[in-house]
Amino acid sequence: MNEAASKPAESAAKTPVREHSVAETRARRILIIGFTAAGLVLLGLVILLVILSMDAYRAAMTGAAPSPGEVVVSLLRDAALIFVAFETMVIGILLIILMVQMQALIVLLRDEIRPMLEAVNETVATVRGTTRFVSHNVVSPVIRLSGYLAGLRRIIRGIGELIE
Repeated sequence: MNEAASKPAESAAKTPVREHSVAETRARRILIIGFTAAGLVLLGLVILLVILSMDAYRAAMTGAAPSPGEVVVSLLRDAALIFVAFETMVIGILLIILMVQMQALIVLLRDEIRPMLEAVNETVATVRGTTRFVSHNVVSPVIRLSGYLAGLRRIIRGIGELIE
C-alpha cells in the first residue's frame, strides 16, 4: 500500500517543470510594470481629485467665487458623466454583438452539429448490429465447433488409452 501511495509523489517529482522563455519573462515583467504604473497614476488622480474636491467644497461653503479646484471638479464630473454614457453605449453595442453571435452558435449547433450527431448515432447502431450478427453467425458456430472438436479429441484419446 505504501508503494501505491508513493507512486503519485514519484510521478509528480519526475514531471519536468516548464521553464519560461526569455520573451515570456520579459512580457510578464513589462505587464507587471505597466499595471503598477497605471495603478500609481490612477491613485495619484484619485488623491488629486480628493484635494480639489475639498478646495471646491470650502469655496462653496464660504460663498466665494468659483475656485480653480471647483472648476476642475465640475469639469471632471462632466467628463465622468460623458465617459459613463459612452461606456453604456459601448456595453449596449457589445451586448447586441454577443446576442448575434449566440444566435449564430445556436444555428450552427442546430443545423450542422445535430445532423453529425445523428449520423454518429446511425453509425453506432450499424456497428452494434454488425457486432451482433458476427457474434451469432461467426463466433458462436466457431465456439461450438471448437467444443465438438475438443470432445472428439478427448474421445479419441480415451479410445487410444483403452487400446493400449
